[in-house]
This record gives sequence, C-alpha cells and structure tokens, in this order.
Amino acid sequence: MRTLFTEDQIAARIDEMAQEIARELPSGFLLAPVLTGAFIFAADLLRALYRHGADPHVDFVQLSSYGGARASSGVVTLLKDFSVEIEGRTVLLVDDVLDTGRSLHFGKGMILDRGAKEVKTCVFVKKLTGHADDLGCDYIGFEAGADDFLVGYGMDDDGRRRGLPYLGAID
Repeated sequence: MRTLFTEDQIAARIDEMAQEIARELPSGFLLAPVLTGAFIFAADLLRALYRHGADPHVDFVQLSSYGGARASSGVVTLLKDFSVEIEGRTVLLVDDVLDTGRSLHFGKGMILDRGAKEVKTCVFVKKLTGHADDLGCDYIGFEAGADDFLVGYGMDDDGRRRGLPYLGAID
C-alpha cells in the first residue's frame, strides 16, 4: 500500500474547503454525508466549518453501489433515508469518493425531487476516471488515479482499513 495524502495534507485541505463552503453557502444549510465511507471526512469537515463560522444542520443518507465489492455494481440502492425535511433547504451532499458518479448523481436527483432549494456536492477525493467530469462536483478535496483502490480516512477494503488517518491506495 502507498500513501497518497498524509494526515497533515488532509487537515489543511479540509480547512481550505470549509472556509470556501462557509463563505458560499447560506447559514443553516443541511450537511448530508453519505454513509458509510464519508463519515470521517464529514466529521472533520463539520468541525472545520464550525471554526469558520458555519453551523449547519446534519442528517445522513446511506447509498450503495458497491455492496462489498471493489467495483461499482452500476445500480445505486438507498439503504437509509433522511430523517429531516428537505423541501426548501440548501443541501451539501458529502461523499467519500467520486468515481463513476452514479451515487452522487442519484443522491442529488433524489434531494432535488424532494424540493430542495439547491444541492451542492462535496467529495473527499475524485478519481480521474473521466466519468466523474460530467457531474460537475462543487467541492473536491483531492484527486486520485482511475485505477487506485482507495483505503483509509473512512474508505475501506471490505470493512477494513477505514481508520487509517491518511489516504492510501492498495497496489
């Protein structure tokens, strides 16, 4: 395994992103992390947002297109729905990785269908696959190679390596 981004690099980038988001989004926006991979990123982002003057509401959604495999199945499944009202809100949909774009596209569409005022998207890492470019993600932490299998910082290999404090790639 090789390290792509260190703990210090991640902390610095999240702080930059939080500053930008806090400046651009209205107060009281809904921070909507996609479980399970985005939970560590979202927690650090939330704390950084607070340091920059934002105090968003938080609710989770769980989507799956991997189902324990190393490649997307191509079908997105809603595993856990929001528990708060979406209508009329500005929502920041936060995910761990933008690869095929299916999960983010599905989540954004679902939120807009429920009457959100606007949906912005934020990902910890965008894989340079070419597919992800069509979605137009609003906030991107890092970029990684198309063939990198990412682990650490919330991302896992069948439930393992989520707790690594850095982002790695399994060769």
